[in-house]
Amino acid sequence: MKKWLIVVVALVILVLAAYIVSPFFYVSSLKGAFLAGDSSKLANLVDFPALRDSLKEEVATILTQQTKESPDSNQNPFAALTAFVGPAFLNRAVDMYCTPDAIADFVKKNGQVQRKTPSFIKIPGPSDLDWSKLKNFSFTGPTSFRIGTNQITLFARLEGFGWKVYRLEVSPDFLEDSMKGDGS
Repeated sequence: MKKWLIVVVALVILVLAAYIVSPFFYVSSLKGAFLAGDSSKLANLVDFPALRDSLKEEVATILTQQTKESPDSNQNPFAALTAFVGPAFLNRAVDMYCTPDAIADFVKKNGQVQRKTPSFIKIPGPSDLDWSKLKNFSFTGPTSFRIGTNQITLFARLEGFGWKVYRLEVSPDFLEDSMKGDGS
């Protein structure tokens, strides 16, 4: 009877250990798929419809905040037009470019361009996506976790026997830093 109890306890501990470290294996696989521009692997690792919804919400919030914070937003007649048309335009852009194929193509093309000439948007390379830049990791529930840096946080949930990214949070200055091309 004691042997069975020891075996069961050992199995439970092994399962829990595997569960706790599985997000790190998942993130490593996601990083590899991204850097390789592997659209089929990205499609398996990311819930793209949920991610698109998350990005649309994030972009709308940033656009609204920037419009409100603009010193001349009350005097500029185009501010209202931007606030009205901007989200619709950006939603369409998110729908077009937040797909496994679009991301894979962009990474492959940008990698070729950056090898020849500097690009105005810096795509992370292997040295940029390292564990030393990790600033936070936590389970947000029994079937979800978040992991990120100061600029980007990925949220993933357990679907079946694997994790899938469903949400992305971007710091307000991330796009500005990306446009500078300094990769910080």
